Amino acid sequence: MKRISTLLAALLIVTAASAQTTGFHDNRIIAHRGAWKNTGHPQNSLASFRAAAEMGCHGSECDVHLTSDDSLVVYHDLKHGGMLIEATPYTELAKVPLKNGETIPTLRQYIARAMKQHGTKLIIDIKTPREAARATDIALAADKLVKQMGADEWVEYLAGYLPAIDALRRVTDLPVAYLGRWRDEVPEMNPDTVKRRGIKYIDYEDRHYLAHPEWVDALRRQGVHLNAWIVNDEERMDWFIERDFDYITTDEPEKLFEKYAAKAGK
Repeated sequence: MKRISTLLAALLIVTAASAQTTGFHDNRIIAHRGAWKNTGHPQNSLASFRAAAEMGCHGSECDVHLTSDDSLVVYHDLKHGGMLIEATPYTELAKVPLKNGETIPTLRQYIARAMKQHGTKLIIDIKTPREAARATDIALAADKLVKQMGADEWVEYLAGYLPAIDALRRVTDLPVAYLGRWRDEVPEMNPDTVKRRGIKYIDYEDRHYLAHPEWVDALRRQGVHLNAWIVNDEERMDWFIERDFDYITTDEPEKLFEKYAAKAGK
């Protein structure tokens, strides 16, 4: 009961300036694949997005693939129910429900759900499939759908495949963040290359910032919007909060709300 009261207080403090009538929640918290870890909802489900929105997160990240019949679906892994998403039509994927009974959601369904509220943004992660060049097709198809639905206000993008980022930047003014690499650093991740490429949004795994703390100030001097993922450890949360990161992406949004509330209460 005490934890519930603490969380409620945290929500009130962190989101007081973000009533839905005035715009999106004014905080730095991005729920990674929605709010799933402490709610029991499946990752990337409509339920996990709804939970993140009800929690008051500024954004909820989701992963997007393109099926063999060019349907955009929200899912993280390359395979669903043992089927390779990029090689399978949506009708077959839909036969295998998520653990809460939901059908694997389409991006259209996800955007429609996001547009029912006006507090939490949808952070669309363009996945890189086995055929990497297809990531550009995913990116352009996603942006076309966003425009068709009039959802620009609700959406930001992430991508790890640089040609997909370049393609998006040619067709949209929405934020497009570079994910860098999951495990390995590549030259494109350092501040000098980011500057040369004109990248203004990045979202690196937390360990890369920890290995290169000097990057934070260098990137900030370039006016780069800083996001970090997946920040679940409390000490790491403190590290990124102290450095005033623009976004922090986490599987533990409840804990991160409490961290920001504690800072505000000092």
